[in-house]
Amino acid sequence: MTLALVLSLAAGLLAMPSAAPAAADDTGETRLRQRGQVIKVVDGDTIDVWLRSGREQRVRLLGIDTPEVYFGTECGGPEASRSLKQLLPVGTGVRLVSDPTQDRVDRYGRILRYVVRVLDGRDVDRAQVRRGWATVSDVTAVIADGRVCRS
Repeated sequence: MTLALVLSLAAGLLAMPSAAPAAADDTGETRLRQRGQVIKVVDGDTIDVWLRSGREQRVRLLGIDTPEVYFGTECGGPEASRSLKQLLPVGTGVRLVSDPTQDRVDRYGRILRYVVRVLDGRDVDRAQVRRGWATVSDVTAVIADGRVCRS
């Protein structure tokens, strides 16, 4: 990719609004959509994002669970973290999408969102499951584009 293309893509991301207006999905429920940039991958299912609103936010990928790397490393934890770092290198533009059927914040204060890469529309939650580093954390989880992923 040429430098000019990279710079024009970055400029386009900066010109985008920080949060799209809330929109009703096919159930009539409201989804919150925000944009930001990855500043850190914490582990296989948690990232830190700089939101366009000008603040840092810890985000827990919604609908999946990966092995732990803190407070007792679990088998596959470091690999799940490496996988997410490959999917979301620092600086990656992301779209964060809430699910009206799920909590918006977890007990640790992390916002719960589906994460989609802005550049190519890749559903990161689904990618972690397909790579084998995450399990679906509910019997059914609605993924950001409305498709259903069954465990």
